Amino acid sequence: MNSEQHKIRTEQLVRSLYKAKALITRQTDAADWPAYRGGDRRTRPLFWVNRADVEQLIEDGVLRITDKGVDLGVETRRRLAFGHSAREVIEKSEFIPSGVERPVRRNVRGSVILRLSRRRDRSGDPLLTDAQFTAAQQYAADYHRAGGNGRIGSSSFSVKVDHERRQGSVEDALISHMDGHDRLARARATLGPKLSKLLDSVCGANERLEAIERAEVWSAGTGLSILRIALDMLAAHYGTVAGVRGGEPDQEDCRRRA
Repeated sequence: MNSEQHKIRTEQLVRSLYKAKALITRQTDAADWPAYRGGDRRTRPLFWVNRADVEQLIEDGVLRITDKGVDLGVETRRRLAFGHSAREVIEKSEFIPSGVERPVRRNVRGSVILRLSRRRDRSGDPLLTDAQFTAAQQYAADYHRAGGNGRIGSSSFSVKVDHERRQGSVEDALISHMDGHDRLARARATLGPKLSKLLDSVCGANERLEAIERAEVWSAGTGLSILRIALDMLAAHYGTVAGVRGGEPDQEDCRRRA
């Protein structure tokens, strides 16, 4: 299941819970959890939900744990009540090199990397180090500047009062695109094709590790282990480890070479 299909399934789930005023009942050691109308377990379940999906939605804040069961989050319920999507989205503009501007909607509830950075392992240590997290953010920025999704993104596309496009903003975006493309190419060369594919999926396309593990037929936890290895290499490349110079050339190096 790709990221778009997962978003659609999430939307369907929360709307079903909202419409039926249903609650999900947690069950120890069960792979799927039942949802009951009004949380009444004396009735037949309306449907069953994958436990891993529910736990991820709880972590995202879409669902919350109550005394009666797993319910919709306060913000999720508020958005549905006003007819909005269950996901938090923002409007922004993107345009292709020809200068055609396109309005798009982006999910900003939180990236996979951000959620992983907030979690801890069994020893109480963060799943990702500060250096790994910073490197992942840099890779994501380069990915989107390079048009990793097939477009050139610009959150600062400006318009004059007379609604004419500023020529400089187009040029700036094209320069940013080329710079991001070069940086991304160097990072991918450091990582190799297999690790690059994983980071494109996680940092670029914001796909969950669980979904990648299922698609690649990996055992549970393998995705995180490989991701950490990739981010360690990326941290060395970008120089995000404190006190260690990275392999990515800085602006001063580029000026000297020029």
